[in-house]
Amino acid sequence: MRKIIWLGLVLGLLFGSVACKKKKKDDGPKDIIPVVIDFRGPQDVAASGLEPLEYKVAFRAGSKYQFTPVGWPADVEVPDPDYPNVVMVTWHQSSVDTAAWLVCVETSTTGHVSEPDSLHITLHKFCPWQLSDFVGTWSGSETGDSDTSLVLNIEIDTLHTGNVLRVKAVSQPNDSGGVYEPPFLKQVFNAWGERFVKDEGNEGDVLLYINLLRGKVLIENDYQGETMPGKNHYWTGGEGTWCGCNDSLVINYELYWSTDFSKPNESCTIRLKKN
Repeated sequence: MRKIIWLGLVLGLLFGSVACKKKKKDDGPKDIIPVVIDFRGPQDVAASGLEPLEYKVAFRAGSKYQFTPVGWPADVEVPDPDYPNVVMVTWHQSSVDTAAWLVCVETSTTGHVSEPDSLHITLHKFCPWQLSDFVGTWSGSETGDSDTSLVLNIEIDTLHTGNVLRVKAVSQPNDSGGVYEPPFLKQVFNAWGERFVKDEGNEGDVLLYINLLRGKVLIENDYQGETMPGKNHYWTGGEGTWCGCNDSLVINYELYWSTDFSKPNESCTIRLKKN
């Protein structure tokens, strides 16, 4: 009798399991209401027409995503079809400051379409330059720890790889063996009576590392050189921007006389226009 009861329970559980599996298999896909979330990407960019920028939203397996530029044209590419929630957007070149929106819509596996979500994009004017366009004479002003007018020469640096410019020191010898007056903060060095010597560091020159896609300038902590009198040693630093639309350079320049680069010993702001 017990065996009959036990067999009945086993058969009951088995048929119940099969019924559940059949019901699950026969069920259609559940409705998924899509919502675009975690929309991110660069929102303050140079309108260069040159640089693809990554934008993305949260990923839901099986969903399709449509990214549309509004207000300013752009090229939109999906680098990996398995992840259509990530796109590379190249905003077209603009010679004036402007703005745009990048709009995203998600379509779920059940065909439901989300409300659109958007990012506001500030696009800064950008006129592309090659490195050779920087070569020549520039003039402008220097304010801060040294206030003076500037006329200086920029050339392509041949000693470093990449997009590097060299702002030349000027031959202005003193009586102590120094030769070169530096292009920036020269009033400070004139007050000290110091000149940079030959064959040490950059001999008073300043190197500008140029980003040709974003209009940025970086001045690394390069060894600027040794000065006489005194055998003093100096390093450079700073950053800035360039604009090919109005032939300008703006640099926040830093000077160091120790290798603690946490705070500059002297600094100034340089504004230049190409002659």
